[in-house]
Amino acid sequence: MNGTKVHRPVFVLGAPHSGVDLIAHALDRAPGFHIGSGHPSVLDSVYALARRPSMAEDRASGTASLLRAAFAESWQLTPLTCPMCPGGPVPAREAAAPCRHAAETARYGDASPDLLYCATALSAAFDDAAFVQIIRDGRDVVADMLADERALAWFRPALANLEHELPNPFFGIETEEERAEYPRLSNAAKCALRWRGAVRLSARLRGALGPDRLMTLRYEDVFGGEVEAAEQLREFTGARVSALELVREDSGVGTWRKRLGVEEREAVRTVAGAELSRLGYAKGH
Repeated sequence: MNGTKVHRPVFVLGAPHSGVDLIAHALDRAPGFHIGSGHPSVLDSVYALARRPSMAEDRASGTASLLRAAFAESWQLTPLTCPMCPGGPVPAREAAAPCRHAAETARYGDASPDLLYCATALSAAFDDAAFVQIIRDGRDVVADMLADERALAWFRPALANLEHELPNPFFGIETEEERAEYPRLSNAAKCALRWRGAVRLSARLRGALGPDRLMTLRYEDVFGGEVEAAEQLREFTGARVSALELVREDSGVGTWRKRLGVEEREAVRTVAGAELSRLGYAKGH
């Protein structure tokens, strides 16, 4: 890629609004690292697999090729695609050539939204990949999702097509009973289902991938523990992560207490109470 052999790419995973962007930003600012996010070719592949997870099993070889091709496109650093280049008119002969930042990039990765849902396929496509996953209190996640029109858009009937896949980790639906009940659920309950499905998938990944390939961070532990989190990331990924890149003025930790109404809190507790307890979040009511 850009004249460099891609070695141990790093993928950042998590439920929506769990802090993936925070970790991705810190890694992307490390010398020699390029962490992409949201490239159209990657998103097309991610959502195809997220909504039809059986594709990864039924067409394993084709899925691996699809993912490798998508990331090969997204990792190209040219004057037109590099986020560090100033932009503006570029001579045609230079437009497709690697930019000056490409020569400085030795490691690649991605933190696109919902990358978690194709983690198993990514592991097969990149057999030396490293995965960093982040877990956040589901109540704060639901509060943020309810304020995000793009997150809520997935619940529209035209997009929430649940006829072909069961279980469906993307929507958090695991049984026929849940699928039948889904159209009648509130948005808060649907958000909680997505969080529940994500943390269950994260737990399965911890069982499938060894500690040399997967590390897990708790969002709440990063704040006040930026130095420790940066050291963990450095040790695991080899990136010279700065603790300063993990600092935020407003972490949003615990804001669900002000942002969720009584009915929304009850919906989250009903749907995901077991996971909140298992992860130690149910203590703070």
